[in-house]
Amino acid sequence: MWEKIKLWTRVVVFGAMALYLLIVLTLNWGLVVEGKLRLMFTEFDHPRVLVVLLVTAVISIFGWWLFRTIFKTLRQFRSLRERSRTTKLEKEVAEMKAKAGMLQKKDTPAAPVTSPTPAISTPPPAAPDVSDL
Repeated sequence: MWEKIKLWTRVVVFGAMALYLLIVLTLNWGLVVEGKLRLMFTEFDHPRVLVVLLVTAVISIFGWWLFRTIFKTLRQFRSLRERSRTTKLEKEVAEMKAKAGMLQKKDTPAAPVTSPTPAISTPPPAAPDVSDL
């Protein structure tokens, strides 16, 4: 039941919009602009108001689309440059850490190995006997 109500509401709204558009078109069809309309490739003498409005709307929409596309592209380039810079800095930091680790291994002397058990002391060697000579 709600689907039928939604459907008929849409039909009535779009029908009213189409009727309004037809009324505006028929009332303004004969109106002309005094003077000339110069476009890039052509020139119109006394063009209709509706044609001028349509051409203006199309050019405006295209201009805004082009403007938006240019700024999106510039933003993407800036983002790409920033990501590239970040990646480069991360790589440099990793290389510096690796070099520091290698230098640290070379600079530190080997620690003496100590055994967990105490060393047994041995008596010094005996002095040679002088009488044997």
